[in-house]
Amino acid sequence: MSTSLLARRLALRALPRSRGLSNDVNMDAVKRFWEKQAAESEHAGQTSELWRKISYYVCIPAVIVTSIWVYKVETEHMEHFEHLKAENGGKLPPVPNYEYINMRKSGPFPWGNNSLFFNPHTQKNMEEEEE
Repeated sequence: MSTSLLARRLALRALPRSRGLSNDVNMDAVKRFWEKQAAESEHAGQTSELWRKISYYVCIPAVIVTSIWVYKVETEHMEHFEHLKAENGGKLPPVPNYEYINMRKSGPFPWGNNSLFFNPHTQKNMEEEEE
């Protein structure tokens, strides 16, 4: 490093510096800050009240109406299943054995040929096919 550069760095470090702080408080800035905070707080209160009303008067009735509709559709679906069982002696009719059903290219599942959450009342038992 050259001596002039070194001398300049030492001179800059030796000079007294101001800390950049001020003990003077700008009261106008403080007042504007608290006015802005109060406006944001009021806006937040109004917005949360709006979303509370939307939740109570829109979302909850929508969930209730949708639940009733789904219950009716599923009831009809179960009645259809019961009708199919009655026609076939208490069991569901056999599912057609299409070539694209139960394709296992990488080997069987560790838990067997059925799905992980197998339900014998609604799904075809793939273990019976092999036997």
